[in-house]
Amino acid sequence: MTEHLIEYVARDRTGITAVVTTTGVVDVDTVIDHIHAGHAGYYVAADSWKRTPVRSMSFIGGSYLFANWDGSKRNMLHDLAFRMPTRAVQVVDRPERGGRLGRALRALFTRAA
Repeated sequence: MTEHLIEYVARDRTGITAVVTTTGVVDVDTVIDHIHAGHAGYYVAADSWKRTPVRSMSFIGGSYLFANWDGSKRNMLHDLAFRMPTRAVQVVDRPERGGRLGRALRALFTRAA
């Protein structure tokens, strides 16, 4: 049986859709078929010394991949998902309205309050 190290997972709003291993990208249905058939094993290197096997869990309507390396009950494969890149947003100052009269009225009434 060959073993594959999962480095990242790709996901969308429905769940994990593909896994990125050291040998390539494999869609999740193929990974589940390989695990069920016993042809290949997939694991996650949570630490430099500990390997966590990836299991295929069945539920009504299908199967999904599951791995947990800290003892909690949650599926930690989602922690390996690609993060969306963040972008800086430029904030544009709005020009003051009303011209000179508007500025004078605002200055007059804000001091009185």
